[in-house]
Amino acid sequence: MNLSWELVVQAIVAVVIITDPITRGFFFAALTKDEPQNRVKYVRSIAITVAVVLFVAALVGRQLLDIMGINLGAFGFVGGLIVAAMGLEMLAGGEPSRAQGGKEAHEEPESFEGSVIVPYAIPFVAGPGAITMVITISSSTGDAWGGTIAALIAVAVAVALLPVGHLLIANRLKLSDRTMSIATRFGGLIIATIGAQLMLNGLRTFYGF
Repeated sequence: MNLSWELVVQAIVAVVIITDPITRGFFFAALTKDEPQNRVKYVRSIAITVAVVLFVAALVGRQLLDIMGINLGAFGFVGGLIVAAMGLEMLAGGEPSRAQGGKEAHEEPESFEGSVIVPYAIPFVAGPGAITMVITISSSTGDAWGGTIAALIAVAVAVALLPVGHLLIANRLKLSDRTMSIATRFGGLIIATIGAQLMLNGLRTFYGF
């Protein structure tokens, strides 16, 4: 196994930004303002759901591509293109991309009980964008396990940050909509850049150089 620490750092940054465990905590605080006593229980369910979905994507995504006969380099290029497009959407709109639920996922429900798994954990946190990101990272190297280990580490970091964003920071900090929009735009710029890098990695894998 040839583990690239550069890829690990890129993976952590990308997965943390796309799942956004910190600033999503502000939406969570607003959605659960009438039932703060249940926040710990809700966050536990969210964290478990996100962990299961993204760990499975990291572990079996590459194998599924092999079974379907999809070239890893080609998938890495297309996956990187999708990730870059999500980043550009975030950069332009100042909102999470539509692949991550967008505005609809944080519309205030009557009770958060029925919204913990869907649409909050899926797709607002662990949506198609995050799943694509994780599979793309796990498939981004020619090595059988290097990309997978990088993706697993990134998912573990993102999941570990969920309680921090949802139970600590969100209860102590109040950010304006403008500030959150600026943070989202900056995150979109980083995501678009990492998507471009994943596209180049996919080309390298495809052509073997």
